[in-house]
Amino acid sequence: MSIEAIGVIGGGVMGSGIGQALAVGGAKVTIRDIDDEMIAKSRSTIVEGRYGLDRGVERGKTTQEEADAALSRLSWTTSVADLAGVDLIVEAVPEQIELKKKVFGELDAVVKPAAIFASNTSGLAIADINKAVSEARRGRFVGMHFFSPAPVMQLVEIIHAPETAEETITAIEDLCSRAGKATVRVKDAPGQY
Repeated sequence: MSIEAIGVIGGGVMGSGIGQALAVGGAKVTIRDIDDEMIAKSRSTIVEGRYGLDRGVERGKTTQEEADAALSRLSWTTSVADLAGVDLIVEAVPEQIELKKKVFGELDAVVKPAAIFASNTSGLAIADINKAVSEARRGRFVGMHFFSPAPVMQLVEIIHAPETAEETITAIEDLCSRAGKATVRVKDAPGQY
């Protein structure tokens, strides 16, 4: 499965950084947050933040053309419905299991069945979070733990639960490689990643 369109849930520091990194890697990314104020903060972080696109150009890490192209692949929304056709959801909401389950439960009813769901959790069990989605989707549910700051840190941990399909892991590895990220597979052991 080739991942081309991505929805990132949560436009805070991590969600914005993840969205930026994946857009720089060539993916079309839609960042969803709860209101226009949060969306404005996310956009500002990506464009003008410490690790934003403008700073990357100033430091010679990227060209203006590459930064403009990455920004053109980014969009923002407050509507979950706008994510219905994405190939991948990356959740980056606060580290509260009930909130994560609520988010994934809502998305499971809206996003196309073939889409992969990923949580950026840094310590919760994927096998617990994935209970919020249908059994049919659990093979396409994975942890995708980016380190902070996501635009510059090179490692992404791929956390797989017993139900996670090999093709799901491979698709995430391929996406991360396109974004210039190294990956390591990690078993689902809460607090160990």
